[in-house]
Amino acid sequence: MFLFSSQDAVTKVLVEDYDPAQFIMIRFWVFAVFATGYAIRKAGWRRSFHSRRPVLQIFRSILMILEIALFSIGLRYMGLADMHAILAAFPLMVTMFAPFVLGEQVGWRRWSAVAVGFFGTLIIIRPGVGVFQPAALIPLLAALMFALYNVLTRLASRQDSSATSLFYVGWVGAISVTPFGIEAWKPPTQEAWVLMGVLAVMGLFAHLLLILALEHASASSLQPLNYFLIVWAILLGFFLFDELPDLLTLVGAGVIVLSGLYTMFRERLRAGA
Repeated sequence: MFLFSSQDAVTKVLVEDYDPAQFIMIRFWVFAVFATGYAIRKAGWRRSFHSRRPVLQIFRSILMILEIALFSIGLRYMGLADMHAILAAFPLMVTMFAPFVLGEQVGWRRWSAVAVGFFGTLIIIRPGVGVFQPAALIPLLAALMFALYNVLTRLASRQDSSATSLFYVGWVGAISVTPFGIEAWKPPTQEAWVLMGVLAVMGLFAHLLLILALEHASASSLQPLNYFLIVWAILLGFFLFDELPDLLTLVGAGVIVLSGLYTMFRERLRAGA
């Protein structure tokens, strides 16, 4: 989670002078090479490339690309902690999508938690008041895309391996972003090259650590640790950019986190964990 927050801090620096498509292209080519190596090691080239749901795999991969692009653009206009405070609503959105996409049952308690979580999001965004920032809709849309990506990843996992899903994200991302990255290309300075390299390596190691964590612990037990993203984002935002979220943003983030944790608790209770 620290690496994921740190790569967002690097993105916030780069996005001031470079089009997101440029460094996202570099990120995905590095990730595609990593995904290929991982796929070959886990299942072999042919088995990883073959998907029983190729259209689904391509669509979920494009969602991931759009989510990363949106989040990068949002960092031009909002602080790191503010962005992550709104993005933290995505687990609740996963719960919202699950009955319609996965056919999972969601009881009234979890629906209530989703409603309370969205109330927390409204506290942060504050529509209809003077401090409302239209830019706050960017991370909200990114959260919706990331939630749908997660739900579709669960759906794909019913027929495809994790190696196949990773392989598709890497190569669909690299191939589809490249035309935009080339068109937006601006010769990087030496410092920018270093930052783009750091960004790619951070993303690589963050995903590798996440994969290793999932090999040793269940997804439900690891999910609450996602909320450390907000903690790291607040600290990095303060020390690197002199940003601090206001009180209402912290209150809204707290409501979202508590709602999300309650939803996870109910899910584990239903599963008999």
